[in-house]
Amino acid sequence: MISLKNMNVLAIAILLLSCVSIASASVDEDVVSEIASDYYDVYGSPHLVANLACDEVFERGEEATLYVNILNDGKITGFEANEDDIEDDLEEYGETLTRTYMASELSSDRAITTADSMTATLSLVDPNAPIDIQEDTLLLGSLSSGKSLSTPAKFPIEIYDNAKAGTYDLRLNISYRSQRDSAVTPPYGDTYYWYEDMNQSMILHVVVEEEPYFKISNVESDLKAGDEKTINVTYTNTGEQVARECIARISVVDPFTTTDDQSYLGDMNPGESKTATFDVNVAEDATIKNYSISSEIKYKDVHDESQYSDNLKVPVDVSAAEKMNASVAVGFVVLVGIIGTPVYLIKKKKKNN
Repeated sequence: MISLKNMNVLAIAILLLSCVSIASASVDEDVVSEIASDYYDVYGSPHLVANLACDEVFERGEEATLYVNILNDGKITGFEANEDDIEDDLEEYGETLTRTYMASELSSDRAITTADSMTATLSLVDPNAPIDIQEDTLLLGSLSSGKSLSTPAKFPIEIYDNAKAGTYDLRLNISYRSQRDSAVTPPYGDTYYWYEDMNQSMILHVVVEEEPYFKISNVESDLKAGDEKTINVTYTNTGEQVARECIARISVVDPFTTTDDQSYLGDMNPGESKTATFDVNVAEDATIKNYSISSEIKYKDVHDESQYSDNLKVPVDVSAAEKMNASVAVGFVVLVGIIGTPVYLIKKKKKNN
C-alpha cells in the first residue's frame, strides 16, 4: 500500500522524469533526494597522466609536432551503502525490484572515474621561452579508467632560431567533467546523475639540443653597378659546440655573378668569429638598391657528420657607378693636350728629317 505522502512524491518524480533524468551539481540535492534513492556512496575520481609519445629533443628553428599520450588511471577507492534508503525501499518496493536498482546504481556509480568532455590546453611555463605553440587547445572527448587516447594529441610547435640550448617546461592543463554521484528512482528505475567540473595540470619537457649555430656579425662591401670587387663576411658561432672544417658558401642571383663562391674557415669554437672573402661581379644595369645574398656554412659536428647551417642572408648595397664630372673631364683633356702636343711635334720633326 502506497501512502499519500509517497504518492505525492511519486507524482513529483514522474513530472521530473518526463523532462530529464540528469541533475547537475548545481541542482538542489535535497529536493532530488526526496524522489531518488541513493543506495551507495562511491569514492574515487579520474586521474590523468600525460607523456610525450615522440622525441623530446629538437633543433633550433625546427617546426615539429608534439605527440602527447594521455592515460586515465583513476581508481575507485571505496564505497559505502546507505542502509536507511535500502531498508525503506526493501519495505516499500520489495526485494527483487530494490536489489535490481541497487545493482544498477552501483554499476552507474563506477563511472565516477571517467573523464568526460576533456579539453586540453598547452602553454609555456615561462612566457619568454623560445617556443611558439601554434595550436594550443584541443577537444579530446572522454576517457574511462584504464584507457589512453586512441591516438596521441597533436600540438604543432616551432623552436625559435635564436633559442638557447636547454630544457623548457610546458604546462598541459586538462579540464573535464566528472560524474560525482548517481541515484536510482523506484519504481521506474530512472537514474539521476551529478557532475562537477575538474582540472588537472601536468608538466611536459622540451629540450633544445646543443649544437653549433651561426650568425653573420659583420659585412664589408662597397659595390657599385659594373664593379668587380670582393666582399668580406664575418660569421660567428653562437652555438654551444665546436663546428669543424667550416666552409662558407654564397649563392648569387641576378644582378650578381661570382667565380669564387666558397671560403674555407676551418674549425670554429663557440663564440669564435671568422671572416670569409668572396669575389662578386655586379651587372652594369643593376638596380640601385639594397640586396641580400644567400649564404650557408657546411661543417662537421661532434659526431663527424656533415651538417649545414640555416640560410644566412648577407646584406649588400649596390650604388650608382661614379661618373666623371665636367671639371675633371676638362682637366683630363688639358693634360692630354700638354703631354700629347710635344710628343706629336717631336714625331713630326723626326719624320721630316
